[in-house]
Amino acid sequence: MKIFRNFKEIIDFAIESEMDEIQFYSELAETMERKNVKQLFRSIVLEKTARTLQLENMKELGVLLDIESVHDLKIAGTFSDIDYTKTNLSYQEALIMAMNKEKEKFILYQELADCTNDTKCKQTFLCLANQEARQKLKLEIEYDEFILHDN
Repeated sequence: MKIFRNFKEIIDFAIESEMDEIQFYSELAETMERKNVKQLFRSIVLEKTARTLQLENMKELGVLLDIESVHDLKIAGTFSDIDYTKTNLSYQEALIMAMNKEKEKFILYQELADCTNDTKCKQTFLCLANQEARQKLKLEIEYDEFILHDN
């Protein structure tokens, strides 16, 4: 596991991670045929772009974002692994892949929060975890409305 020596390194790590996800969701949006799914992934790109700007501001100001509780529908936890190398994803596969990706980031930030004794760092990781949980919830709602209810 990566070792962080200070608050700035945490924020830099989070920014790099968000940039990777911006690329992931941008590419995923371009492969989707359904307009609503394409729009969902593009909206996640915009949210992650905004989060990157927030993180840059946090780094400069040393200010934390608010931490609030996020509801979990626990849909993402019910799927087996999906082939991340597959390029022609169905709507369902794309949502599953995205939910799993957000879940992994949530777990990573939770684990990093557990590994630090520094209050500011812990709060930062918990805040980042909650933001990932919010995006996972958005994807779970989409899955619930358009996949589970259609079956």
